[in-house]
Amino acid sequence: MNDRDGQARQRRANAADRDERVYARKRAVQARKRASIERQEFDPAPPTDDDWTVDDDVSDGVQRVTAPVPLTEALETLVRRKGWSKALRSARLWAQWEDVVGEGLVGRCEPSSLERGVLTVRTSSQVWATQLKYMTRHIAGRANEAIGQEVVTKVVIVVGTVGERPERGDA
Repeated sequence: MNDRDGQARQRRANAADRDERVYARKRAVQARKRASIERQEFDPAPPTDDDWTVDDDVSDGVQRVTAPVPLTEALETLVRRKGWSKALRSARLWAQWEDVVGEGLVGRCEPSSLERGVLTVRTSSQVWATQLKYMTRHIAGRANEAIGQEVVTKVVIVVGTVGERPERGDA
């Protein structure tokens, strides 16, 4: 039994050493990539009037920076890079739900999910589910208008508990 414990301990130690070497190699690769990017971006020429510069904290000189971009463009780039487009489309639909279904239905149904073009709408009773099933094309069209893109391809109606929605302006 002791021999087995010793072998197990040795295997764990070898695995830990191997993991350490793997991560050390990964860190070295990342450091080389960063250095390569810095070398590519380095420009020894003095800045021109077209360059954007800021004071360099390390030296007495200046450092080039990228030109500023409009805030909307920067936010769109961030949203696209992070993959938040789908979540923002869904949030826009939830925020404009009253415009999609109208004042009379907003308290009786709510969007439940928007996945792969399928908008699931939860309603409070089977009677309203039947009524909403006749309106699925209308709801899909209005939802796409609210989102600003042709995202909703199908509307599915389910019966469940409809939560309390805050009044507009209260949220």
